Amino acid sequence: MAFGIALLLVPGGALACDGEPCDTRFLFEEAREVRLASGGYLREVSGLTRFAEHLWAVTDKSDAAIYRLDLARREGGVTAAEVPLDIPPPIRQALKACGAHRGDRLDLEDIAVDAEGLFFLLSENYRAILMARVTDPRGGHPRAAAEDVLCLPGRNHTANDGLEGLAAVSGTLYALEEGRGQPTRTFYRCPLPERRCHAVPFPAQTGRTPGLTPRDSDGTRFLVLNMSWELGEGFRRVCEVRTGDPAAGVCVLDLDRVREEVKEQPGGANYEGIHFDRATGRLYVINDNNAAWNRIFTGDAEFEPTLLLIFTLRASGSSP
Repeated sequence: MAFGIALLLVPGGALACDGEPCDTRFLFEEAREVRLASGGYLREVSGLTRFAEHLWAVTDKSDAAIYRLDLARREGGVTAAEVPLDIPPPIRQALKACGAHRGDRLDLEDIAVDAEGLFFLLSENYRAILMARVTDPRGGHPRAAAEDVLCLPGRNHTANDGLEGLAAVSGTLYALEEGRGQPTRTFYRCPLPERRCHAVPFPAQTGRTPGLTPRDSDGTRFLVLNMSWELGEGFRRVCEVRTGDPAAGVCVLDLDRVREEVKEQPGGANYEGIHFDRATGRLYVINDNNAAWNRIFTGDAEFEPTLLLIFTLRASGSSP
């Protein structure tokens, strides 16, 4: 199901997020359901990127595949095709050298890709970045094969330390660690091919930061998902931060207001994947859609749809 276009602007002024003015405006184009080609919703999406005219996603419950999202219109929806992921034994061994906290699960939390089509998959459990090639990315039978591993510094202290966000910009990888729910964040900068990562300043954030995407081609600015579920004071928003700048960023999109625009569909509030396409100016945000939580709270695993929210960037000061 597709929804009508709505402009999320504060009348007579700039978009406000959490009571603060925003310096960027987004045109909300539509929300589209994301379903597997084999049937049912694509669930528990944890990362999003774009390559070869398609969006690509990972889920934190699937180690055997990544997913290619076909944006071609089919009754307003998006079709997600499973792309098998092969991890050869030498790569598995290299992963184990990075360390693991929960057995051999990858727990994939984000996905990125460079201009040459090399994919990067962030494994929270192993504190590692898998590098993979996809054959036939535009064709009918794409397959992904891991060919290298980059271990991130530090080690996991709990089952979920919050290594959540990944981006690839101009030969450099960036990874964001939430830090077990604390306001401070660790932001790793990993130039390739040096294969060494070091922490750079990142502004403290209230709530979770489950995803990020580059705002600029040189990695100067990033758009970050920022969410809190605190009773009575919760929020879901997108904020802009600057690399190496510990000052708090500015929030540029209030996702709670978007939910009001798509109120025909229930749920869809736990956002995990975000991607900004600089070539088109489009911003994509997708929700997690956990079937287990749906069943607990509503008794219906299919209660909440997986929704891809699509926006277009509008420069500040331009007229609607």
